[in-house]
Amino acid sequence: MVQTKQVTIYDVADKAGVSPATVSRVLNAPEKVAEKKRQLVLDVIKELNFVPKVDAVINARKSYKKIAVLAPFFTQPSFMQRLRGVTEVLASEHYELIIYSISTTEDLNNYISSLVVQNRVDGLILFCVQLNEQMQDMLREAGFPVCFVEQVYDDFDCIVIDNKKGGKTAAEYFYNMGCRNPGFIGEKSYLDYSVPATEDRLSGYKKFFASKGIELLPQNIWLGAFAEDKLDDGINEFLSQAENLDCVFCSSDLIATRFFYLARLRGIKCPEKVKILGFDDIDISQYVGLSSIDQHLEESGRQAARQILERIKNPQKSAISIKLPLHVVERNTTV
Repeated sequence: MVQTKQVTIYDVADKAGVSPATVSRVLNAPEKVAEKKRQLVLDVIKELNFVPKVDAVINARKSYKKIAVLAPFFTQPSFMQRLRGVTEVLASEHYELIIYSISTTEDLNNYISSLVVQNRVDGLILFCVQLNEQMQDMLREAGFPVCFVEQVYDDFDCIVIDNKKGGKTAAEYFYNMGCRNPGFIGEKSYLDYSVPATEDRLSGYKKFFASKGIELLPQNIWLGAFAEDKLDDGINEFLSQAENLDCVFCSSDLIATRFFYLARLRGIKCPEKVKILGFDDIDISQYVGLSSIDQHLEESGRQAARQILERIKNPQKSAISIKLPLHVVERNTTV
């Protein structure tokens, strides 16, 4: 019987024209390898179907009992509530959760490349990220199921949050309460690897009011950085120049809570003078009496985890997109 020679790290290095140490770095610390060289090595690994020795042993196991989560905004409460939903589902199945916090596009691409090549997880959940075609194709060929939350891609399970509809919901709510002079405050989306949620919410908000013949004045819109000192400066600038506001929609509850506080310092009564609505309905909203649009954060995490587990059991099932409902939770800042 003729045995097929197992591909080694030296074969990959020779084919790629690099050292074995470089191949090792691509596998274990991809951020330390230049992008062009890293991609060359990854292409050769794929071409030769190379499986690292340690991974070959691991791959023989039925399951690694590990699920990875990739996400920006790791420290924000909305992420933590989504993660709470994920852990609620996975805990009973005794899966280990591995969290990768993204701060650059290179981080995102490196993590995905490493996960796909090493194939040491049972599934991957991506929160609020945008991928280029190359990364999408890489994940389509991954040896594990993938689920996106707050973004939709063909051939993947997706938990959909319609941010434009969220903006429309806010505008419709205010309009039905008699508001005719709207404002908007949000965190500008600077990151090309993150879903532009703020801009989408603003788009839906403006579009509904426009359908009623109401324009959002430029001075009644503020988009800026989320850092607390810059946020406070932006809100105070907004309050100084805004004209005849009777309602303000904020792109997140954290921003809405800060706006509520700074408005009260200026003697602006809420909701008598200005009604305030946030987005997310994070836990703190009920304690400060903030009205908010509930996007069912924990449920989105639960649904993502369930889709991963279902696809582990049935890899051939068709990809599905689950759209979660949005609704206004009324509290003291609007009623």
